[in-house]
Amino acid sequence: MADSDIMEMDAICRMETHTKTYCVKIERYSLIKVLKEGKSIEISSFHLAGNRWGIHFYPNGSWSGTDFIALHLVLLTEPSTELVIQFEYNLFASKGNSIGTMKSSYCTYSERGKNFGFSEFMKRTDVEASEYLKDDCLTVKLHLSVIKPFFVDATRKEITVPSSDLHQHFGGLLESGEGADVTFEIDEEVFSAHRNVLAARSPVFKAQLFGSMMESKMDKIMIEDMSGEVFKIMLQFIYTDMLPPKVEVSVGMVQNLLVAADRYGLERLKMICEKKLCDSLVVETVATTLLLANQHNCGQLKDVCIDFVASSDAVGAVMETDGFKHLMSCSPLLLKDILDKVLSSRKI
Repeated sequence: MADSDIMEMDAICRMETHTKTYCVKIERYSLIKVLKEGKSIEISSFHLAGNRWGIHFYPNGSWSGTDFIALHLVLLTEPSTELVIQFEYNLFASKGNSIGTMKSSYCTYSERGKNFGFSEFMKRTDVEASEYLKDDCLTVKLHLSVIKPFFVDATRKEITVPSSDLHQHFGGLLESGEGADVTFEIDEEVFSAHRNVLAARSPVFKAQLFGSMMESKMDKIMIEDMSGEVFKIMLQFIYTDMLPPKVEVSVGMVQNLLVAADRYGLERLKMICEKKLCDSLVVETVATTLLLANQHNCGQLKDVCIDFVASSDAVGAVMETDGFKHLMSCSPLLLKDILDKVLSSRKI
């Protein structure tokens, strides 16, 4: 092919896809269903692809004379360009593993207030007689894909900035031990580190290594009540701001890391541990996790654990575990919190 046959581009229109899965729990459905036909309520809103979206729920249909519930997606902001949308709605049963009616659609949103959806999503009588409505609650899941054009000036040279490799440099510094000026001994295992790095990352290490504590004058510090494996992972986080990707971290290890993070004031590590414990909650571990969350002031994790235990599907099985029996003996106030949640969730 000759050079003259090669067309030079002046502009590139690059299509980008933005996706989001969004779940909404509608509590006290009996109160919302009194809305008249054709009337809706915005049950939630969220941001995606530079715009704000609203989920509108019609408990008695989007027009008069219908006996279907309706779900619509509304564009709440003025778009900079036309958006091609594909979305799906699902109803979930109380156990979270049963999917109800699913439909999908492709449509174009060109202006604020544009509204598309499913006017005959599911018969109202079928919903109210189904497993999808339990304890006067209905759970709706929306999966949304936004196709949005991104325009690039093809004549303009682009400079690619590489991703930050700061964590790799600091990780290498920890691994090599070059310039290390303090060591820690745990169960006859020795770890070398740098005082300035530890102090910059942890207020506890700062007070310990540069304050009036006796450790500030010591080259070797003994660590008690912590395993060498936990301390090593904590050190790697201090230097790299992430957990080591090649290390298998069990629930028990995450619980111990949370304790270590709280001990040394590593709030980001503590939150990472809270999220991992939240995502891995099961009947066998929820009681011990709840007790841990209460002891280390993890408010969000505590609330998630109480909700898990108080759910009608889990409370009986959780009460049979050794962790729950231990919780009963050492923290009766948590039992009151669980009982209050059980009673409130069963009120209509």
